[in-house]
Amino acid sequence: MTTLVDIANASGRSFTTTLTRAEQREMGQFMTPPTIARFMAERLVAGPSQYHVRVLEPAAGGGILAAAVVEALLAKAPADRPGRIELMLYELDTRLIPNLRDLCLLMSQSSVLAGVEFDFVIENVDFLMSPLALSGEQLPGLVTISNPPFLKLNKTTDARARLHAYAVHGQPNIYALFMAATARLTAPGGRWCFITPRSWMAGEYFKAARHTLLRHLNIDSLHAFESRTEGFEEDAVLQETVIAWASGRATVEHGANIMVTRSQGGADLATAGVQALPVERVVGDDEHAMFSLPRDATNPFEGWTATLKTHGFEVSTGRVVAFRASEYIREYSGVGTVPLLWLQHVRQQQILWPVQKKREHILASAQSAWMLVPNAPMVVMRRFSPKEDERRVTCAAYLGQLPGDAIGLENHLNYIYRPGGHMTPAEARGLAAFLASSVVDAHFRALAGSTQVNATELRKLPFPPLAVLVHIGEIVGDFPSLNRIDQVVNVALTAQRPIEEATTA
Repeated sequence: MTTLVDIANASGRSFTTTLTRAEQREMGQFMTPPTIARFMAERLVAGPSQYHVRVLEPAAGGGILAAAVVEALLAKAPADRPGRIELMLYELDTRLIPNLRDLCLLMSQSSVLAGVEFDFVIENVDFLMSPLALSGEQLPGLVTISNPPFLKLNKTTDARARLHAYAVHGQPNIYALFMAATARLTAPGGRWCFITPRSWMAGEYFKAARHTLLRHLNIDSLHAFESRTEGFEEDAVLQETVIAWASGRATVEHGANIMVTRSQGGADLATAGVQALPVERVVGDDEHAMFSLPRDATNPFEGWTATLKTHGFEVSTGRVVAFRASEYIREYSGVGTVPLLWLQHVRQQQILWPVQKKREHILASAQSAWMLVPNAPMVVMRRFSPKEDERRVTCAAYLGQLPGDAIGLENHLNYIYRPGGHMTPAEARGLAAFLASSVVDAHFRALAGSTQVNATELRKLPFPPLAVLVHIGEIVGDFPSLNRIDQVVNVALTAQRPIEEATTA
């Protein structure tokens, strides 16, 4: 039997076949597969419904998510079914409106057969510019479901970013504005569900949006798609996506949990594992309020209060921006040049320079001095690593072995140093080994789906006592393998036996 979801899916797919790949990316919207639409809706409306349910899909597309919610509501037992459904669809693209109207008429027919009153309104406008979104006023009985567009906005020239400035910090993405604007509308007892890229969960750019969500919502459940290709496989979207379910803000009881599930894509949803994690393991309690998806309920960093700063270290980003420094960068060494390190020079636990690729030298002069750093021990790491890398952090202890009084670090590198002081070789080796360990790798993979480890996340990372890091550095040796690192670090952190036992090869 053809269902409402099937009809909406066919309509949406028919529309996307008329678009070029470039047009679809410019719109920033990709249709939700039926399996995932039903998965979102069923968890969203689980349990008894209020008599009057308002269903909002703020970026409707083909209407598949609204159709999935109406299907799920009508499939309930009569005692749990709403008496009235009021559907509100917002869609900016005029070409989709006729099919949405036809879909709503079919929903109305299905509702009448189930003994449920049904009303609908379709607004051919940008939801973020609508009076409803701008009001920020709670709507009783509101159930929001959305797969919003995702694309970056200019916060100074885009009216949507200016009007929703409460959710903007740095470079905004439009999907976070949809999340924040609808969160403000969700009353206690209301429900909210979004499928989006995972990037909102961490990073500075989404901090204001996260704060808005947490002011208005209790996050109840999260589902992570761990494949970057299987969430929107029909559209070939390369994103790690996450589904978030929430309820209108009420007092969070002490000891509350968030249900976390994971799958590769839509095909293995039925076998997805389930965790109940304490809220404090998922949502950070500091000013950044970052979300993570740890695999263990216990925190391996429990009790650690030290950070890079308390240990006297700082992390910075390489100062050499290639296109701005082109007049100083050289292909070959010469009078006054010093080494310039790029991504390709930083391997796991090893600096290899030169490698005869790109321009590996930079002129050290009075004009370029501001972009150079002292040639002294530090930890150098890639800001980005390939998704396929075994560890999220690729870093190495640099002990000052290259020639010159200064060196250049290209902007795609981060480096950890001791400002106003001198990092010892043991400190550098210990820090590099700890950051490349499996325990830190698990932390960063839980924190964000992105392959970037930014300076903010490094500054927030809890560290063991400095003496432990130094001890690791004294034991681990030069150019250690990842197995060797884990062996030494695990022994040092658990302190179950003398660290020297880890030196047995």
